[in-house]
Amino acid sequence: MLALPESRYSTTRRRPGPAPGSGRAPRATRNTHNRERRHSGEATWQADLILEDDDSSVPIVSDLPSESPDTFVTSHASTASQSAQPPIISPEEEAYLADEYFKSINEAIPLFSEIAASNSKDTLSTCSPELTEAMLLITAKLLGFKFASPNFNLDGRIDIILSNTTLQEDTAGDFPSLELFRKFCLLVFYEFHQFPGQQAWVRIGKIVRLAYWMGLDRLDIIQSVSPEWSNVSDADLQNWKLVWWCVYRLDSYANLSSGTPYQVDERLVNTSLYQHSQLSQSLIAPCKLPHDPRGLPDLLLCVKAGNESSLLFNIHLITITVLRQFGRAMSMRYLVPHEILTGNLLDAERTLSAIRLALPRNFLNPGRNAFMNESNTNHHARLVPVLQLHMAQLLAALASCYYLPEGDDWTLSWQRVLETCQNIAGVAEKWDSNYTLTVDPALLLISLTALVFLDIHKKYTESTNTHLIAEIENCELLLLLQLEQFSAHWKLPSLLILPVIGADAS
Repeated sequence: MLALPESRYSTTRRRPGPAPGSGRAPRATRNTHNRERRHSGEATWQADLILEDDDSSVPIVSDLPSESPDTFVTSHASTASQSAQPPIISPEEEAYLADEYFKSINEAIPLFSEIAASNSKDTLSTCSPELTEAMLLITAKLLGFKFASPNFNLDGRIDIILSNTTLQEDTAGDFPSLELFRKFCLLVFYEFHQFPGQQAWVRIGKIVRLAYWMGLDRLDIIQSVSPEWSNVSDADLQNWKLVWWCVYRLDSYANLSSGTPYQVDERLVNTSLYQHSQLSQSLIAPCKLPHDPRGLPDLLLCVKAGNESSLLFNIHLITITVLRQFGRAMSMRYLVPHEILTGNLLDAERTLSAIRLALPRNFLNPGRNAFMNESNTNHHARLVPVLQLHMAQLLAALASCYYLPEGDDWTLSWQRVLETCQNIAGVAEKWDSNYTLTVDPALLLISLTALVFLDIHKKYTESTNTHLIAEIENCELLLLLQLEQFSAHWKLPSLLILPVIGADAS
């Protein structure tokens, strides 16, 4: 039976292996004034991931795994009393939850390779108790799993994990281990979708800065300049790449949805896309994000020539990079003359068109490619970049409506908005709720955007055009039902549909 470790972490540090050699060492302490966690879902962790204030009313915790996982130290006795009797997970429960994690959650946030995920039992046995606990409990929460133990307070246990987790940088040259960074990513991902708000958004920014501090944005060159990184195995280097690209995805949708500048500059990333370790030493050149976004179609061709098992993962990164270009252009609409804005948008649209043409055969098909023996999991993984491309088209059409004068061209752009929203609803029509947990729920921000503009179109459609109104209402229904499917597991979609339901009720 697995006894979950108490949420008190050793102050004895373990070197993670790679260390870029940065000398920054901000003081890491905890401040929870006005940040008390509420189970209503309005707030999450009780302390910042990287903390700077000296005063604290809760324990100061160092969340780095010790050399002895069974020994935990805290600076305050109250935390010990909160989890003095750690709950027990039976071997059967552990095996089931581990299998579900690697089949579902790891598809949504790929922190482990496909090979590792296919051997869930062996992979879990190599994980630290802290990472194992986070994986199992978050999986249980999302599945609605009931433990056999009558005293198992799942919500309370997750609350303690979130509250006691902190990103620490208070020792120069000492960085989190791979497993600890995986835990950071998993918890930040969970918090953003389960307790959305300013605090979750800020934490994503902090994990991005920690990734930069460690040098994860330049893994392809860091081995040649850092002796400690040069000793990292090729397999572990690929695992660190998975972590970096997870951070990249978090940065993308967190800032795109809030209209804030991205922290990661994709033009300056020197970490190649993911490939299996056995292939990384072959003659195949690594695929990297181009310095000029107009090189993205060539990158897609490079990815298509690589290993098929990493194809969907890397196409996802390419399409989200395309989407970032349109998000950046939209944020500039009040800052630059229309001529510059239109030039940027035209370049982005040319890139988007080339990307769509370079995609694998039938990639844009919203249905499952049964003749190609596409699995249901891969089908839904493919639909995510399809939605991202639709969202890029939607932003392009909206930007055209912004700068074009009223007339035929403006009307055509406004029609493109409707067409793209209908295409997004067409993807929702093919959705299977059995695979909801296998995709990143951030895609629902795309569904919500389409829902909003469909409603605007319906309001401005002549009442005599009953056929179009009926079609729009059907699209709205499909998107709303998709949001409701996700709300069975995640808090974010349930919050997104509240204004829609309220408007319909009024």
